[in-house]
Amino acid sequence: MSTQGITPRLAESLNRRLLAASQLQTQAAQSVALDASALGVMTVDFAAATIVLGTRGAYDLWVLALVLLGLSLSLAVGTLRLPGAKRIGPPPSQTPLEVREAKDEHSLEDSLLNDLADDIETNEHAIARKEPSFNGALTLLVLAILIDLAGRL
Repeated sequence: MSTQGITPRLAESLNRRLLAASQLQTQAAQSVALDASALGVMTVDFAAATIVLGTRGAYDLWVLALVLLGLSLSLAVGTLRLPGAKRIGPPPSQTPLEVREAKDEHSLEDSLLNDLADDIETNEHAIARKEPSFNGALTLLVLAILIDLAGRL
C-alpha cells in the first residue's frame, strides 16, 4: 500500500476526467430519454388517431386532428432516426501502446481530455438536433388533442 498522498496535479486530472465522464453519461441519458419520449408520443398518436377515427362523423374538425396526429407521428419518427449521444469515448486502455510510449504522461492526459471534450461537444450537437423535432411532435400532439376536444363540444 502506498503511503504517498495524491498530488494536486493528479487530483485535478482525476476530477477533470470524472467530470467529463459524468457529462457524457448525462448526455447519453438525455438522448435515451428523448428517444423513449418520442416512442411515447408515437403511442399516444396511434391511440388518439384510433379515437378520432372511431368518432369521425360526430364533428367537422376530425380531419384536422388526424392531419396533426400524422405530422406529430412523423416528427416523432424523425426524432428516433436522428443519431443520439454516445455514452463514452474509448477508454485509455484502448490507446495504442506505441502512442502511450511515445507521449509523456502529461501529453497523453491532455490528449485524453481533449478527446472527451470533443465527445461532449458532439453529444451536445446530437441532443440539440433531437430536441426541436421532439418538441414539435409533442406540440402537434397536444394541438390535435385540443382540436379533437373542441370539436366534441
